[in-house]
Amino acid sequence: MLFAAGVSTAPAQTVEESLAEGREAFMSYDFKGAARHYAAARKKARKKIPAELEEQERELMKAENFLERVEKLVILDSITVPKTDFFKAYKLPFSAGNLGNSDAVPFENTDADYVFTNEGNDFKMWAQPDSTGTYRIVESIRLTDGSWHEPSETPDVLNNGGNAIYPFMMSDGVTLYFASDNGESLGGYDIFVATRDAADGEYLQPQNIGMPYNSPYDDYLLAIDELNGVGWWATDRNQLGDLLTVYLFKVNDLRRNYNAEETENIPDFAFIRDYKATWGEDDYTPLLEEIMAITPEPIKKQVDFIFPMKGGVTYTTLDDFRTPGGKTMMKKYLAAEKSFNDKLARLAEMRRKFSINKGSSMKAQIRSLENETEKDREALRRLRSDVYRTEEGR
Repeated sequence: MLFAAGVSTAPAQTVEESLAEGREAFMSYDFKGAARHYAAARKKARKKIPAELEEQERELMKAENFLERVEKLVILDSITVPKTDFFKAYKLPFSAGNLGNSDAVPFENTDADYVFTNEGNDFKMWAQPDSTGTYRIVESIRLTDGSWHEPSETPDVLNNGGNAIYPFMMSDGVTLYFASDNGESLGGYDIFVATRDAADGEYLQPQNIGMPYNSPYDDYLLAIDELNGVGWWATDRNQLGDLLTVYLFKVNDLRRNYNAEETENIPDFAFIRDYKATWGEDDYTPLLEEIMAITPEPIKKQVDFIFPMKGGVTYTTLDDFRTPGGKTMMKKYLAAEKSFNDKLARLAEMRRKFSINKGSSMKAQIRSLENETEKDREALRRLRSDVYRTEEGR
């Protein structure tokens, strides 16, 4: 007999084959399998360790760390859309700003396929290549004469050695979400958050927001609807060719992670194999229908506020109201909205300070203000309904 019974006759794998199988396991979230293949590749390579293996091992280590801190989200919906202008699937209210294409750039000969414009239409952000071909986020403000200031590049801290694209600025004017393929990503583009110092305009070090938002694939454009407490982001993790998956999720007031030791299928929640598995025993269909009924439209040039009415009509000044009662109720809504936004800005600043000084006594104050903002959010929804009913005479 040439071979002993039970001994495999299959040829030993090469370093390259082990690397390829490890990569395949990694991309399918089988991180333990990936580690075994990488260990086999390292053993075969002996002292000649390929740079590719070291890079893939670093990515695996980051992914394993993120898997320990997967945020427990309720994913309300999953939508498949073309990559071109995918952000048009985001059903954001006007208070969250406007997501537009190159038509929203106030300058000629500008290479931008996506532009963020704030609610007041006096601040814009987009990404464009610099002199080295690296994509950087730029911003422009509207001047008092109605023209737009020449766009200025955001600081290097946002790029961190990579490209930075798809900015979304929260209504507080200090919290920026964007996508980057820098060295802190899991692979390709990941979503990061950076806080801007309101005093000097400088950005603090961006943070990767982790799983399930980010993956070894490309993840883009996280946008938050504070009024309805939901958010959106896009990903190509499902490998649909020229299509992206857009997820709609319920925003947590405070981040809550899955217990890594007690949850057996964390990789499934991290990848989002079945978004409805995140619903638990609750039915979020009414909230989903309400969000999907929002119909965004381009922001007008001069507005005092933006308030969509039924029938596709948008009120932008108090003079648009047909009834005195509707105008009075709108004034109450605007005052309540301003108070709500001021509290959100205070809350963001308190959270930033608390993250720097964990031992501070601010935790109780933060919790108290969070409770206030949650009550205010519900009050705003009721006031908005009161505006509709009063204006329509119901």
